[in-house]
Amino acid sequence: MRGFVAILLILIYLSVIIAQGDVDIPVTSGGARVSSSGGGGSRSPDIENFIRQVESWKTNYPDRFDYLKTLLYKQNFTTTNYVPPGVWLYYPSKNKTISRNDPIEIGALVVNTNPIELRRALYLTLEIQEPGERSFKPAKVGTQIIQVNEYDDKEKTVLRDFPDLSSFGYLRRVGAVKLRVNVTDGQYRYDSGIQTNDSENGYYNELMLNVYNIPPEINNTTMDVSPNIAKWDDYIQYTASLNDRSKGQNRANVAGKEENPVQVTLHIYNGSNEVFNTTKPFLPADTISFSTKDANIFKEKDAGKNFTYRYSATDGIKGGNNTTWTKLGYGPDIRPNPKIKVTDLNASCEDNNYYWWQGYNFGLKAKSQGAGPVSLKVDLYTDTPAHPGRRIASQTVIVPTNDTIDAPFKDTHPFDVADANQTFSYYFRYSVPDQDGRSQSITKIGQSVINARLIRYDTISGLGLGNVLIILILALLFGTLVERRFYR
Repeated sequence: MRGFVAILLILIYLSVIIAQGDVDIPVTSGGARVSSSGGGGSRSPDIENFIRQVESWKTNYPDRFDYLKTLLYKQNFTTTNYVPPGVWLYYPSKNKTISRNDPIEIGALVVNTNPIELRRALYLTLEIQEPGERSFKPAKVGTQIIQVNEYDDKEKTVLRDFPDLSSFGYLRRVGAVKLRVNVTDGQYRYDSGIQTNDSENGYYNELMLNVYNIPPEINNTTMDVSPNIAKWDDYIQYTASLNDRSKGQNRANVAGKEENPVQVTLHIYNGSNEVFNTTKPFLPADTISFSTKDANIFKEKDAGKNFTYRYSATDGIKGGNNTTWTKLGYGPDIRPNPKIKVTDLNASCEDNNYYWWQGYNFGLKAKSQGAGPVSLKVDLYTDTPAHPGRRIASQTVIVPTNDTIDAPFKDTHPFDVADANQTFSYYFRYSVPDQDGRSQSITKIGQSVINARLIRYDTISGLGLGNVLIILILALLFGTLVERRFYR
């Protein structure tokens, strides 16, 4: 304390001299009194009055007096009575089993009972023993510095967070994780491991956490393939999206880098056999997309086959689950390679004054798409409300490569009395695929309704036979009456 008062008096004395201008300052050198001359004379401060004033401050304003000491005086470095501060790792949560993506709060508690003149700046480093390792190393977080005047005056403590560590998302292996705090004051270096645990209040010498992995997962409901029916060399795209498990959390890891991407693999199956797979990286917010632009997924030999697919997603984390699989999706169906080109589907009646049972003509034109002629079987189908999908006729023709031929169906009788006054449609089925890879043509609508001018019932029907029977009975009765009346 006397050293402090002496330095304080010297500082005030010098400030008074500077404020007054040129003043004689007596200096003792080799027993001789030396003075510097000036025009202003000399005055000395009233030291006794100043001492009494400082003593009054110490008695009446102790808090402000201590603060004044921190501003004007620092004790020379000494180890006399200095006690290295106690340091604990602070973890307020009771949960010791967490995922890589769970938010965490890690800090350090420092207890420093030394008086302020003996305190030193402390440098706190968070150390980690990662899963599978045998030694501690500095965690990828910034060093925290505790200054001498940052302590709570009554408790002599300070609590400091390591804000850079918000989760263990940066770990590439999961399992048991140990944490501790290393501290140095310039002379001593030690760690929190020498302390005693106070786990009830969240203070640990070393903290053990069990970190597990939640592997990425694709949302099954977002899976899609387009188009679902295509030629083998068409542009085909597979899409899906990942379930984002980190919504509302910081995506950046503690190293300040973007979160590691998820490796997604598209698996394609023909029946139970996997015939193709390809892998691409995606971030959790990205739309998963694979297409035939990325790779030649299908070949010409795949024409006419049906395929299924699914995805697997992995983050590559070691020591735990790291891969998930989706359900099985269906498609695409690859159309067969075209063998013929079909055009000019047509239908007409034989006569504009036709009755409903009279004939119709149907037909199409075809040309071979291959290197040689094609034997083509064509089936004609009609469709009415009373007779949907009725097969009417069939024929086989040889389709050449350099010319288009007709495949006609002449004078067909596709309808009966139940079809009278109804609309109809028709289509063709072929034995080989057409230019669209299909084995059936489009369905075309007839240009007019079926005629309804005659009675709507077949003779061979209940009502038709009844009508004939009634006529016969009436004729018999009439003949009997005539015979009795005129010949008897």
